[in-house]
Amino acid sequence: MRLISKLCLLLLTAAPSLAADDAARSKATDFVTSAATSNMFEVEAAKIETAKGKAQDARGFADDMLKDHGRAGSMLADAAREDGIALPTAIDDEHSKKLEALRQSDASILDQAYLSTQVTAHEEAVTLFADYAQKGPDGALKRAAQKILPDLRMHLTRIQGLASK
Repeated sequence: MRLISKLCLLLLTAAPSLAADDAARSKATDFVTSAATSNMFEVEAAKIETAKGKAQDARGFADDMLKDHGRAGSMLADAAREDGIALPTAIDDEHSKKLEALRQSDASILDQAYLSTQVTAHEEAVTLFADYAQKGPDGALKRAAQKILPDLRMHLTRIQGLASK
């Protein structure tokens, strides 16, 4: 009987810790899914702009996004692997539709359409990374979010300036 009581006590004291671990893992998984999807979208959108865009400033921004988000994607993938979180393998429907709209854009509006999508994408990314950098569970993903966030803020400032021209 004592053994059963001790096991029950052990389970009761361990339950909050297990719940906290599940919540942290869920938050990390949600972050990785959103961050990786956003990163894939920004890279693919930049590829469209560099291939079909006409405005030099938009194309220059797209070139920089390919480099910067390539590095950020690798950093995110390494952190996710270290924290034991799987990366999504494909972009979601919402972002796929946005990419298709960019691909189908008339050449005369492609640059502005690209810049517009990038303002929104970077606003969302800054919010996502800032929240995780501050409130995410400790680990490689949190450290990666903290390292990537300053570049995202710089991108946002730059794209807002380009889009307002």
